[in-house]
Amino acid sequence: MTALQVALEFAIFVFLGLFIVRIGLVGPNFRAQLAKYVTNVALPCMIARTLYAQTDRFTGVGRVLLLALLTIALLLLAGEVIYLLSGRSEAGKSARFSMAFGNFTFMGFPVVENLYGADGLFVFTLFTVPVRPIFYSLPGVLLRQEGAEGKKLSFRALMKLIFSPPVVAVLVGLALHMGRIQPPLFLDKAVQALGSTASVLGMLLVGMGMAGISMKTLWQRRSALLIVLTKAILCPLVMLGLFLLFPMDGESKRVLFIYGAVPVPSLLTAFSYNNGRSEAACEEASAAVLLSTLLSVVTLPLWAAVGEHFFK
Repeated sequence: MTALQVALEFAIFVFLGLFIVRIGLVGPNFRAQLAKYVTNVALPCMIARTLYAQTDRFTGVGRVLLLALLTIALLLLAGEVIYLLSGRSEAGKSARFSMAFGNFTFMGFPVVENLYGADGLFVFTLFTVPVRPIFYSLPGVLLRQEGAEGKKLSFRALMKLIFSPPVVAVLVGLALHMGRIQPPLFLDKAVQALGSTASVLGMLLVGMGMAGISMKTLWQRRSALLIVLTKAILCPLVMLGLFLLFPMDGESKRVLFIYGAVPVPSLLTAFSYNNGRSEAACEEASAAVLLSTLLSVVTLPLWAAVGEHFFK
């Protein structure tokens, strides 16, 4: 399946999610409940099985983890430059965060799984291991409104976010993979069945999240374009430069390059509210999420093609 076919297929699921919310087919609490299921059950099952079902011992774990840390460090540095060039604006603040982090959970995993199969998903999963704790730890630093109290996370709450079910699934899956331990067939089939629901439901969730964003907000917040363009153009370009220099096989680079092609993180709005940002900044973040997700139908296949060209 080509990247364009994957993008079009996922666009159907995204717009279906938006549609069923707009017509009132599901209640207001359904999205939150579905998100809990995907995050706590379906996604961990998909991650764990991806890791323990890998029959060949993967020898590049350290290199993937190192590349993940280098990628995040470089993207954060580039994001800081964007923030300063924007005059320390609210849009620049969101662009700085979105430069380093995208919707790698609900869009990255499904795209990689459909484009590169179980082997690609294995490498992508490893890449996101160090990304997750940084992703949950930095909103209070990068998005906090100056002078605002925001919603402070206790150490216990932060640890709960960092060691979320997907992260625990990584640890369990890696332990089984390294120990060459395979669960009983009936258990493996159950885990596989549950994990197979993560991709489609994740795309539906993206659409449901978009349903809560008004078009009026979208057109009134044109400064959101800075966030969108930073994520859609600058982020992949920075990653392209790093990946060309980093010693790693082309196949793994093609897989991991998808991290830079996914849209603005869907949690950007929630993080903005939780850190005491102004209503205007939160609406701007919402507009960026919607625009970036819509634009990714075009940009994601294009960047995937760039990865295929440069990383042989």
